[in-house]
Amino acid sequence: MLKKRWKIGLATLASGMATVLAVSPAHAAYSQNSGAYSTSFVDGAGKLTDDFGDHFDELGNSLCYGCGESSNTDIVVLWQSILVAEELLGFSDIDGQFGPTTRNATIKWQQRYGLGADGMVGDKTWSKADDRLVWLSNTDVSYTGKYNSGAVIFHRGSTSKNKDSGAYKLAKVYQYDGVKSMRGSRVQFRSLTTL
Repeated sequence: MLKKRWKIGLATLASGMATVLAVSPAHAAYSQNSGAYSTSFVDGAGKLTDDFGDHFDELGNSLCYGCGESSNTDIVVLWQSILVAEELLGFSDIDGQFGPTTRNATIKWQQRYGLGADGMVGDKTWSKADDRLVWLSNTDVSYTGKYNSGAVIFHRGSTSKNKDSGAYKLAKVYQYDGVKSMRGSRVQFRSLTTL
């Protein structure tokens, strides 16, 4: 009988440790995003519909084919994720490189939303994109494609607080036929951590 209790206790401990190890790093990263603001990553406070547009000056230039900060960065991954949600790119095109494929998809996105179609993600493009941000739940922010066949899910701030402010984490990208989960804890302007 004692041997059986010991095995049950060991199994319970192992199960509990697996849960702690699986949950703790993510929660720690998200809690660090609460109230976190910087000129090196995407963040937001208050209303959602200015969270991307107000970072244009911090980024220092537009995202574009051949522009600085448009290669191997999370901010390019974020933009490519939006293009996937709009069915203008496929999942395999999310690579952090703003090349000709991303430029051409950006032109189609800009035309779809009535903007000047130059293939560059500047202030007007970011501002139009963040107009599509909504609270999906008390902890998740969603960008939904125009034809509702795709979405990008973000966490803003901590996932343990209701409609928190702080750093953005890119969580998942959905398209009508699949989903892609993303890594990293914050959407960085000048480094690649999400792939």
